[in-house]
Amino acid sequence: MFTNDISIFPARLVCLLSFGVLSLGCSDYNFEHVGDKNYIPDSAEPDVETEVEIEDPPPDCSFEGYPAGDIPVDETCFVEAIVGTWTPVIEWTNTAPGNTYTTPVVGDLNGDNIPDIVVGNSGGTTYAMSGDTGQQLWSAGYLGSEPMTPAIADINNDGINDVVSAGSTGVEAYNGTDGSVLWSTSQVPNGNTPQCGAVGIHDLDGDGSVEIVLGNLILNGIDGSFRGMGAHGSGAGHAWAAPMGVAADVLRNGSLQVVVGNALYDSYGNTIWHNGQSDGFVAIGQFDSDAEGEIVVARTGTLRLQDHDGTVLWTLPGLTGSTIGPPTVADFNNDGEPEIGVAGNGVYIVVDKNGSTLWSRSVQDYSSGFTGSAVFDFEGDGAAEVVYADENDLWVFDGATGSVKLQETRHSSATCSEYPAIADVDNDGHAEIIYTSSSYSGPETGVTVIGDSNDSWVPGRPIWNQHAYFMTNIENDGSVPPLPDVNWDQYNTFRSGDSTAGLGGFFPDLIAEIDDVCTDFCDMDLIYVSGRIGNQGLTEIIGNVSVELRAITPSGYVPLHTESIAGPFLPGRITPTFTFVAHTGGHDIYGLDLLVDKGDLDEGDYYECNESNDQASWMEAICP
Repeated sequence: MFTNDISIFPARLVCLLSFGVLSLGCSDYNFEHVGDKNYIPDSAEPDVETEVEIEDPPPDCSFEGYPAGDIPVDETCFVEAIVGTWTPVIEWTNTAPGNTYTTPVVGDLNGDNIPDIVVGNSGGTTYAMSGDTGQQLWSAGYLGSEPMTPAIADINNDGINDVVSAGSTGVEAYNGTDGSVLWSTSQVPNGNTPQCGAVGIHDLDGDGSVEIVLGNLILNGIDGSFRGMGAHGSGAGHAWAAPMGVAADVLRNGSLQVVVGNALYDSYGNTIWHNGQSDGFVAIGQFDSDAEGEIVVARTGTLRLQDHDGTVLWTLPGLTGSTIGPPTVADFNNDGEPEIGVAGNGVYIVVDKNGSTLWSRSVQDYSSGFTGSAVFDFEGDGAAEVVYADENDLWVFDGATGSVKLQETRHSSATCSEYPAIADVDNDGHAEIIYTSSSYSGPETGVTVIGDSNDSWVPGRPIWNQHAYFMTNIENDGSVPPLPDVNWDQYNTFRSGDSTAGLGGFFPDLIAEIDDVCTDFCDMDLIYVSGRIGNQGLTEIIGNVSVELRAITPSGYVPLHTESIAGPFLPGRITPTFTFVAHTGGHDIYGLDLLVDKGDLDEGDYYECNESNDQASWMEAICP
């Protein structure tokens, strides 16, 4: 009988039936059960494993178990950046929503592979429109004046993206296809009115069910029922409005925390810490050498940086007048380090990670003074652009210097906390700018999309699903990752859409290998597969890499197991042998594929110089 006694197995292989990846041998690679929602981290109690009873004798799974080693590097993994032109043009405007000053959010609502745009107008009605033409799809609800920025995601795991909107009268969830109401609740954030705030959608505890974050209020995504509420701040940067708590694994403990300006909450709103500071708008990034995240807080013209435990690292008062907007984190000047961008009454300012001012630019925003911004490298030249809209104009600034690249005067806004979004809204392979307007300093209203007249801007994602957007909080199809990759490991941005600056330079090149297959337990619908992952490229991958094992059966491909393996994956190195333990599901299996980063010629999480070698095959009969 198999128990926790592993001494019966060869020293080079530990055949635990724990349905995960097992690290074999010593190496500089760190294997974690990041993608397994049933895995209990070492810090949790009790430390349990899934046990399967088997008959004696034990399986003969004595794989050879290779250590980490060197592999040849492909010196051609340097790609010259394809630099686009800077010829912005308005592609369309839809004035149907009327006065609108929420951040436009983007995602495919009806499954036609064309991203859609959702906004809330100043009267609290939610509008959805097609991203390629601006044609209205539906409108729904009345949630009070100056509602929160809505969010898009699949909140009930039915494969259809939904919309969650909120305002002073409560919260409503809409079916993305037709705008019909999925649920409605009168719950609103505590401590601040919800005007100008933002909805967030996350799987806080990694159980496969999403939660709705509204400042310090947490609702269950499936039905809108109350889950918890934090006792301190709500992520509001103003005394009377705009709660927008955000979520990230700041502590690196395998779950998400709700982050506000002066506190950290768990998935039920229980206080993890409270530092006694004022509340404020929040962004998350990594500004030091440890693994945990740091918290940028903006409130009443003051910017500060806090460590993951709430310790204040530095404070800058009097930056932007009496008010200040939600911060943006990105590498503004291409120096490899994160900077912070914030706007206030009459200025947009960028500071480096130590709090020193890099540049500032005069703007006009005395109606609210707490608008936000987004960052993107449109031309693919390695130089980021800052996109910002004030009361009068939409601006695009050079990220390194603040010089003006675009002043679009066909814009007006009474302003709340909104900012322009950046996504490929027409599925043409190029990013666009999406912004909202209200008749304040001019007649403009509704939603406007700007693209490049030469169609030369670099690709953008087809999704920008919420105000507190970062690269790993949402999948391209709108599904919410149960345990998302820690964003700062790979991107270190917040409210930025850059996946890789410039799309040029040194690139990784992942490869997969299947070393051996053990079929001793086919009669129990179990197989063992040993394999390795290498990087033949010229630059490392810091974050996690997804791996999928699939079976080749008479009826086609059948997924057997997926895993997220933690990096780094260094250039010219291959991991030690790892082992998948997978259920066969009773299928007749005539071969296996091991796919890394979603396999050959498919869009994975990483740009590679060669996408055709991300798959290894084992073409021998297995469990026929």
